[in-house]
Amino acid sequence: MRSPLTATWLSLVSLALLPAAGCAPPAGSSPARAAAPAASAPDRGAAAPGAGAAAGKTAIAGPEASRVTYELLGRQPPLGARVPVEIRHAPDGKLLTYLQRRPDSPEQALFALDLASRETRQLLAAGDLLKDAAPLSREEELRRERQRMFSKGITTYTWARRAPILLVPLGGDLFVRDAAGAVTRLTETPEPEIDPKICDGGERVVFVRGRELFMIDVATRRETALTKGAPEGVSRGLTDFNGQEEFDEPSGFWISPGCDRVAYLEVDERDVEKVPVFGVRSGKEDLMMARFPRVGGKNPRVRAGVLDLATRRTVWLKGQGDEQRYLGRFAWAPDGKALWFQALSRDQKRLGLLRANPRTGEAAEVVVETSPTWVDFAPMLLLERSPRFLWAASAGGHTHLALRDADSGAELARLTAGDWDVVLLAAPDEERGVARFVATKDGPTERHLYAVPLAGGEVKRLTSEPGVHNVFVDPKGAGFVDVHAALDRRPRAVVRGADGGELGEMPVAVDPELATLGLRAPELVKVRAASGDTLHGALLAPRTIEPGRRYPVVVHVYGGPGVQTVFNAWSPRLLWNHLADRGFVVFQLDNRGSANRGRAFEAPIYGRLGEVELADQIAGLDYLATLPYVDPGRVGVYGHSYGGRMALLAMLRAPDRFHVGVAASPATDDRLYDTGYTERFMGLLGEAAARYEATDVTRHAGNLRGKLLLLHGLMDENVHFAHTAKMIEALMAADKRFDMIVFPGERHGYRSPVASRFSSRAIVEYLVEHL
Repeated sequence: MRSPLTATWLSLVSLALLPAAGCAPPAGSSPARAAAPAASAPDRGAAAPGAGAAAGKTAIAGPEASRVTYELLGRQPPLGARVPVEIRHAPDGKLLTYLQRRPDSPEQALFALDLASRETRQLLAAGDLLKDAAPLSREEELRRERQRMFSKGITTYTWARRAPILLVPLGGDLFVRDAAGAVTRLTETPEPEIDPKICDGGERVVFVRGRELFMIDVATRRETALTKGAPEGVSRGLTDFNGQEEFDEPSGFWISPGCDRVAYLEVDERDVEKVPVFGVRSGKEDLMMARFPRVGGKNPRVRAGVLDLATRRTVWLKGQGDEQRYLGRFAWAPDGKALWFQALSRDQKRLGLLRANPRTGEAAEVVVETSPTWVDFAPMLLLERSPRFLWAASAGGHTHLALRDADSGAELARLTAGDWDVVLLAAPDEERGVARFVATKDGPTERHLYAVPLAGGEVKRLTSEPGVHNVFVDPKGAGFVDVHAALDRRPRAVVRGADGGELGEMPVAVDPELATLGLRAPELVKVRAASGDTLHGALLAPRTIEPGRRYPVVVHVYGGPGVQTVFNAWSPRLLWNHLADRGFVVFQLDNRGSANRGRAFEAPIYGRLGEVELADQIAGLDYLATLPYVDPGRVGVYGHSYGGRMALLAMLRAPDRFHVGVAASPATDDRLYDTGYTERFMGLLGEAAARYEATDVTRHAGNLRGKLLLLHGLMDENVHFAHTAKMIEALMAADKRFDMIVFPGERHGYRSPVASRFSSRAIVEYLVEHL
């Protein structure tokens, strides 16, 4: 249930488009209230007030009241903006390359902006490399699932750092494009090449095939096996489920700057529990026995080594800690003489930053972070011109930036401080002696780029317009690309120089259908929790409000730790607009436990998942009840994943406040989920069995009073179907009626157009029928 560490408006768009699916008032002040929209004439197609409703209830209009049709709600890829992603500076500084959905196709292609002429052109499309792309391999399908990657066509690419050579994987094979535009196919094999990386000089590519590491010479296409003999259940160069899903570590190997060594993980999953993941696709049964590190069970045994490419010998790193810990955030020193990595204890209360000698394997801790609740892997960037590094870790209850000595780990300068969080480290501008970072300094719902002298000093904001700025800095200079949007501003992608002036702009096209839909943005509101905390919410009122009438509510909830959903950011919000057009109030709230508000805001959930979150969501309902157009007796709740869990908790633990629930792919029992996520917030099962028992949602099945719809993909390898199965058994044992939809061939995200369309319509119609 991991979410990206840095939430931007791009991730908000993704969240808002899931299948039918982020300055506080002074203490003691009243919650800010959303002003009721002015009364207006009924929108076209709206049902007459009271039609089809019980006496005194405002009727919900039919689907014809919204221009957002069911077909549009379920479209894949979803309607939105064709925004540049994977933006990178070419090694010679002449081009900015990026991926973007083509105007004539649902597929992404590779484009370039020439910084001299300011002209854009398409460099490569999938059809230029493969005429008939093969179906995704299971390995690639699962990697994309864990990276929340829904795009098609060219989905990733890499520049060699010091050579004008592009590496492009597609269809399980590898291609390179040289400076003249010539494309060479490096591989054509039955098994896919996984996680390919190109050396800084462009001379070699390293990748994983099967369970082993391989290397291919770009000039000769000569392939070499770097590792051999991994038994079944052991892999070299791949990270495990926890690394990919929970720790934002998609890779399991790292090439040295001189392309003479490769650091890699050996993952032994032979003692990890096997869990059956069964489904049906196109009428054919599909059974996968997945290695899943379930709470209370064993994690894989992971060790890190450094492979010398000349001798093919591996030196295993020492001082990694016990085999139950997690390894991550590997980084080579710029001169290749040291390898840095982090080791996190299994209970996730202690983090060590280690520096290893790649020749001998000797490793020593240079920084240690601890917490009575949990500590996260810390962002870190090594400077190239001096033996120092930037380190972002908890300080004063918030994530802040420090400059440290690379030899001793000693703190040289505290660069930031205050009641806000650094959420992303960008490449420093060492020429000018400044660090650059993205932070919440101007409010939790904002994201801006800031700079601070490496020696310490004033923090300066580099982005001006309100909203969320998704920033790509020039790693060799002071310029950056600013992909910016706000609730009232559609996205732009502007290239800026050292002085902030515009050097060019990348095209950002909005799907033309959106202009015909009359879409509205929600209003950002503030809610006072019983704890005294200020909670941020988003509210979209019905398009038409008649004086004296009250309208039903749909709460769109996620609520889980480590995620933020409410931003001053643009998104089509098709589901929200459809519901509001038909007469619903749509509301979303970031409760305590959500990300980017400091540890004091996050930590109250520790050991009691669901309790604090639900209390804050109820505070949101209390706020809504103060609005003259809200009917607090007609409240629906919808959520997916942790949001599905929250929808169930709302229906079962506050049945007098929530009356209709839709729970999609819900996590119902923490003992059924993975170690990396669950033990972070609940502790180790052997030490906290009572806490785990208390958070089992299925224990409250007998409290169900309203209408409940469950949805789940049968092939979900993240939140397994076992979670919903246990909920079903509990509801049956309590003799409670409920409704259920199973998607036989879908995983955690519903990817097929049929499933996306069907789930969208089913969710809306369930809310309409029962509210």
